[in-house]
Amino acid sequence: MRLTFLGSETYQPLLGRIARDTGVDYNILSGRIDRIKDTPYGQLTVALVGGDQAAARTAFAAAGVTVEDLRA
Repeated sequence: MRLTFLGSETYQPLLGRIARDTGVDYNILSGRIDRIKDTPYGQLTVALVGGDQAAARTAFAAAGVTVEDLRA
C-alpha cells in the first residue's frame, strides 16, 4: 500500500507505534520525503506482513495519513 503523509505527520514515528499496537510488520519498498511549498510531504510504499492489517490501515487513516491500496 502507499502511505502519504502531509504536514507534521511526516516526521512522526507512526510506523513503529502502529506496528507495536497491531502486530503488523512492514517491508518498506520505497519512500521519499520532500516539501510542497513550506509543507512537509512524505510517501512510503510498504507491504504489510502478519498482525491485524485492517487495524493498521484504520490507525494510519485516523492519524491523517492517506492510505492507498496498491494490490492488483
